[in-house]
Amino acid sequence: MVLTVIIFILLLFSSSIVTFDDYLEKLSVNTGEATTLICDLPERYFNKPVDFYGPTGRLLVLKTGENIGSDDRTRFMLEHKYAWTWSLILSDVSEEDAGEYTCRISTDDRTLTIIKRFDLTVLTPPKIIDITIESNNNGILIENEQIVLKCLTRGVPQPKIHWDIPAQKIISNENHKHNIIPYDNKLIIRNFSRTTPMNYQCIADNGIPPRDTRTRHLVPAIPPEVTVQTTISRFSSQILLNCTIIARPLRSAKWKRNRIEMNSTKRIEINDYTIQLPFLIKFDPLNYTNLFGMYECEAENQFKVSKAYIIINESILSDLAIAKQDRISSSPTYAQIELLLNCSLSLSYDFYVILFINIFIVTYSSGFYNKQ
Repeated sequence: MVLTVIIFILLLFSSSIVTFDDYLEKLSVNTGEATTLICDLPERYFNKPVDFYGPTGRLLVLKTGENIGSDDRTRFMLEHKYAWTWSLILSDVSEEDAGEYTCRISTDDRTLTIIKRFDLTVLTPPKIIDITIESNNNGILIENEQIVLKCLTRGVPQPKIHWDIPAQKIISNENHKHNIIPYDNKLIIRNFSRTTPMNYQCIADNGIPPRDTRTRHLVPAIPPEVTVQTTISRFSSQILLNCTIIARPLRSAKWKRNRIEMNSTKRIEINDYTIQLPFLIKFDPLNYTNLFGMYECEAENQFKVSKAYIIINESILSDLAIAKQDRISSSPTYAQIELLLNCSLSLSYDFYVILFINIFIVTYSSGFYNKQ
């Protein structure tokens, strides 16, 4: 607007301006398409040459039909089919072409007449520039704090924003609905934690295809939480130490024995903020004293260092050693198994002989007393 006023003042001092049949026509065109600005002259100006000026006030096309800028020669063309009609054809329209155009006539007495004005609106599809995060910790997402997502877009007309949370389609949780509130192009998460959804999708639409979408993945920053579970296998003489670490981000995770770091073990990733660090201890029941000590799992990030430990002593390993030796000594040999089977057959034979004699005696005695 200010630029238009300045141009008007400059033209005022350079020549006298007569406004004749001056009116505004509003046009709209999609990006990449072509549009035509038609300027119909009053009868008194038939066959008069016409100039078209662009939004910045620069001359786009000369009366002769030649273009001023070499870059615009393929995009701006002047057409004069009838004595009273001049047309400016704009091809491959871009966002920079939006603004006010004028159709003007200059006479020999330096009189400039504005015949018509055009207000060109270039329609552009929505474009998501970024999804920003507003928090109280300079972008670090601390649990149980409020954060705000803001979807920045551009497009003509101004895109409308819709927020989509894919996890809510799978998990129905009333607490999440009250905790997550959309407001214009913002999404307010009142109490962000590891239990809230992690993915948030911004959808921008202004009726000009295609619409644009972008997803922001959020994971809270969590100080390390370390727990150690122990599984003892008496049959294989093994102890499995499993360290579960909940942390985000995780700078380091390691096992130590008697304060000395041990060889690295493979991490098992459970989710975005949980890993497991298993450590397997095998021992010889005849020589296991070298395994005694404190086994410590340590995790660290920028918030703190957390540890959990278990002490392996003689009482634990000696029980496993005794159990293993008992299994070895109590295992029957082939000779013992054969003897057991033979004894079972002998006992079965004697049992049936004694049972037959008892039945015979009872039967004979009954008959004898009946005779009496």
